[in-house]
Amino acid sequence: MLLTNLKLDKQTETPLYTQIIDSIKNQLYNDQIAAGDRLPSVRRLSAALQISRTTVENAYNQLVADGYLQNEPKRGYFAAALSGLRKHSDAPVTQSIEPPAVRYNFANNYIDPASFPSELWRRYLNRALKNKHLLSGYGEPQGETELRRTLANSSVARGVICSPEQIVIGAGVQSLLQILIDILQPDITSIALEAPGFAQAERLFTSHGWQVRHFSTDQLETSLPRLLYVSPSNPYKGRSLSPQQRLNLLRWATQQQTYLLEDDYNGEFRYFGRPVSSLQGMSDGRTVIYLGSFSRLLLPSLRISYMVLPPLLLDRYRQLGHLYNQTSSTIEQLALADFIAAGALRRHVKRLRRLYSNKNTLLRQALTEIFGSRVIVRAYESGLHLRLAVVTQQTADTLSERALENGVRILPVYDSNGNLPEILISFVGIQENDIRPALLQLKKAWF
Repeated sequence: MLLTNLKLDKQTETPLYTQIIDSIKNQLYNDQIAAGDRLPSVRRLSAALQISRTTVENAYNQLVADGYLQNEPKRGYFAAALSGLRKHSDAPVTQSIEPPAVRYNFANNYIDPASFPSELWRRYLNRALKNKHLLSGYGEPQGETELRRTLANSSVARGVICSPEQIVIGAGVQSLLQILIDILQPDITSIALEAPGFAQAERLFTSHGWQVRHFSTDQLETSLPRLLYVSPSNPYKGRSLSPQQRLNLLRWATQQQTYLLEDDYNGEFRYFGRPVSSLQGMSDGRTVIYLGSFSRLLLPSLRISYMVLPPLLLDRYRQLGHLYNQTSSTIEQLALADFIAAGALRRHVKRLRRLYSNKNTLLRQALTEIFGSRVIVRAYESGLHLRLAVVTQQTADTLSERALENGVRILPVYDSNGNLPEILISFVGIQENDIRPALLQLKKAWF
C-alpha cells in the first residue's frame, strides 16, 4: 500500500524527503498505515522510488524524531500508535463568521495613527538598540532601572511621589495585577471595584478565588473589603472625582486601614481645567497602590504599564520579585526612558490635549445639530469619551447592535441610574471629518 500510494513530484521545489514525510503522515492519519505496521526498508523504498538511500533515511529519521515511527534495531521501522488522532478527512471545517464591517469606530481600542510621532519614536528605538550590554539579557524582572528612575523623577506632572524601587514595570495592567494578587494573598482575598467595574480585572481576581463586588464612592461602607479598585477618571463614569471626593476617599481608607488601587486611566486628559493630582500624590503614599499606562499616551500596542507599591508592600514584593520574568520589551523601555527624559512625552501629551479637546468640542456640536433633544450629553469634561443618554424606548444593547449593523461601533453603558439608555462614544481614533457622517449614520440606525 505504501509503495503504490507514495508518489513523488521531482519537478516541484518541495524537497523529496519532505514529500515522503508528508505522504507517510497522511497515510497514518487516514489509517492506511496501522499502528505496528512495518514500513519498507530504506534500501527497498529508495529502489522503488528511484531516489537515494540518504533521502529516505533522512525522512525516516525525521518521522522517528517526531514520534510517527519507531526504529527497532535489526528489525526496521514501524508505525507508532497514534491513538486519538482524527483523520484529516474527518476534521471539522469551521467557517468564520464575518462581523459587520465598521466604517466609523467610536470604540476605545485604538487611536488616530496620525497623532503618534512615529519618526521621533523610531529615533529613540534606534538609540536604544545601540545599548548592546542591556539588550543581551532578558531584562530586569522589576523593569529597567533607567525607566523606573525616569518615571520617579518625572511623575510630578501627575503628583505621584515615589522612589524607583517602588515601581514595577509590566506589559499591560493585567500582568501587574497578577503580581499584586500574589503579593496580597492570603492576607487579602477580596476586592470591591468602583461601579461599573472593570471586566478584565474582575475575571482575573475571580480566577484566583477572590470575592469581587462593586461599590460607589458616594456610599463608603465599613463592610467593604480591604482593597478598593478606583479609577478617578473612569470613562465609564463619564466624570472625574472632585478634589473633595478624593480627600474623603483617602480619609476613609486611612480610617479603615484599606488599600486603594488607583487605576489612573485617562488621568492626563482634562479639557476644561488642569488635570487633578493622583490619589497617590494627595496621600502619604501608604494606602494607595498606583497603576499607570502608556497605552493612551502613545500606542495601545506599546505594552508598557507600571505599578507604584506602597512601602509596606515592598518587602513582600522583594520576596517574590525574582520569580517573575519581565513581560515588557527592554528595547521599548529604554526608548521610553529617553523619550520621557528629553521632554518628548510632555510635549506629545500637550499636543494630544489640544487635539482631543478640539474633537470633544466638534463632537458635542455635531450631536446638538444632528440629534437635538433626542440625545443628552451626561459628561464630557475629561477622559476620551462622551457619555450620552438617548431619548428612546430601546435598550443600550439594542442601540449598540443597530449602530453596528449600520457600520458604527459604540459602547453600551450598563450602570445607568436613569430611565434612558446610555452609551459611550470615544473620539480618540475617529477622524475629525468622519464625525458628522458617523453621527448621521447613527441617527439613521436609531430613529
